Amino acid sequence: MTIRFLYGRRESLHGKSESYKKSVRDYLESIGFCQTTDSTIQGTFQDMVFVNPISDPGKKYLIETKAEDVTLYSKKLARELIHYFDLSQTSELHGMHFKLFAQGVIKPTLWESIFNENNNFVAVKEWCDWYNCKCIEENESPLDEEKIKQVFEFFSKSEVIVGTAIDLQHATLDLQSVSSLSLTKTASNLYNLVDRRKAPLPIQSRLVLNILPISTPQCYYSFEPTITNKQEIYDTLKSDIIPLSPFLLTRENRVLTFADPEEENPLYTIVNGKIQTLNTKVLQEKNPLLSTELVNVHLRRMFWNQGLYRDRKSNILYFPMKDKTKDKTEVIDQRGMNRWVVKKIVRTKDTKYYKIGEVNFYFHRGVEVHTPTYWGESFVELTPRRYYTLDGEKCVDGEIRGRIDRKFRNPNFDRSSARLGLMKFWRISYLKSQVLSKPKTGLESLALDLLLLKQ
Repeated sequence: MTIRFLYGRRESLHGKSESYKKSVRDYLESIGFCQTTDSTIQGTFQDMVFVNPISDPGKKYLIETKAEDVTLYSKKLARELIHYFDLSQTSELHGMHFKLFAQGVIKPTLWESIFNENNNFVAVKEWCDWYNCKCIEENESPLDEEKIKQVFEFFSKSEVIVGTAIDLQHATLDLQSVSSLSLTKTASNLYNLVDRRKAPLPIQSRLVLNILPISTPQCYYSFEPTITNKQEIYDTLKSDIIPLSPFLLTRENRVLTFADPEEENPLYTIVNGKIQTLNTKVLQEKNPLLSTELVNVHLRRMFWNQGLYRDRKSNILYFPMKDKTKDKTEVIDQRGMNRWVVKKIVRTKDTKYYKIGEVNFYFHRGVEVHTPTYWGESFVELTPRRYYTLDGEKCVDGEIRGRIDRKFRNPNFDRSSARLGLMKFWRISYLKSQVLSKPKTGLESLALDLLLLKQ
């Protein structure tokens, strides 16, 4: 008989360690983890570092792997555990989570008494006393009472997973077939979703025009204000009795507005010098960007007066749900019928973290609005959007909305028939069916009276 060491005698241990690490990596990826660091490549103390962008974004998971049976009273392992504890106390890795993977453990009962949410403080203290006696090197400080308490808490939050490479491989295969967090399953689901969405519907449809010409007042007003800070102007002129007319403050510290800043207009109180009456057509032709901004502030005010909220980052306007006792909020549409604009979406089954019937999110009908100026004419671009919130009102981060949309979106939403109905809803209900007459005084702040769709 001949004995052979794969990779060579010394390298065989390294090869076994790397093989075990690969099994650990596959296992973690099957439940949604993504690797960011590997000691073999980066030369770091920790074997591997993972993150879980789906279930716990932002948190780092430090992984130690042992392709052998380990004991808690190994000086080498003990010093490694305390080093991981020290890392957890640093500002860079504060809040990290530690996982130890081992092929086997000696005295499992002792491991369970130390690495457990309800771990035994006496057992942890005995281990720390042994560490102070046997593992401390020269010029190192022993673990004091305060640190022992911190180590006790660190061990209670850490996790030890015991299993051979074969055990991990079997678990990986089982998890990949059932776990919705598996990277391979996530990739497969996304591919299938894209494949379904790109398939055309075999029905005749109509093209939907989402850019519409609008009429603006023939003149606008310009003056130098006594206050040159926009927020300070709002704070100074804010009133519950007389609403402030929409205005634009330019870089040259000039106020532009379509509302005549006469004596009854709050803007009149900050006029410094002469008020200029200027031709809107000239502005549209010579400075289309400034014309776009001026029209935009008035159009935003119009939607605000209709009760819509605005997400500044995405420039999406959406209906809020203020009455959380209702399942949906409805408005009257262009046909004179009730149309829902916000829906409360509840959870349909019990999970580890949620109960059936609890609010999952709120689905809002929204619209992205732009007011470009082309060829000396003003236009409004309306793009119906889906919008999601967690409380029915406050804006949420785009990444959160994206995750909700990918999971719950209805592919039929973007079809022509749906978009046509929504375009008519926004165009007729909110841009055309209002009383369109220029205000006699500057008191009215309704941009509705200043902008109308061309017939």
